[in-house]
Amino acid sequence: MTNQVSQIKWGRALLTGVVVYVLSFLLIFLIVSTYAMVLGIQARGAPDQTMIQAFANRHAPWIGPVCLVLFTFLGASWLARRVDAASQLHGLVVGILVGAINLILAGFGISDLIATVLIVAAGWLGGNLAARH
Repeated sequence: MTNQVSQIKWGRALLTGVVVYVLSFLLIFLIVSTYAMVLGIQARGAPDQTMIQAFANRHAPWIGPVCLVLFTFLGASWLARRVDAASQLHGLVVGILVGAINLILAGFGISDLIATVLIVAAGWLGGNLAARH
């Protein structure tokens, strides 16, 4: 086990984790911005800020964790394919890093803890599936 831990490319894993979190955040921002743009086009002017806020409050709490789980899976499998050894462990490390970032920035509520478990599982699964191929 210590031999595998020493083979982890920590820089790549950390960079992949940060990129996964940033991409998830940007996707949420893009979805809300697109909704605001559609409202602006329909109104032929300034969109209603309360409708935009209601949309963001209604959809961002579940879109964020879903995007994080999906992007963690994709990022972990991408990293696992690019390393020479311990690819499953790299996927798990990416999942743990993204989950830790999520807990630090989102909080420690029950939904955040469930999302973190799913994020870690997605990282492990991504690394595991990439190691098989």
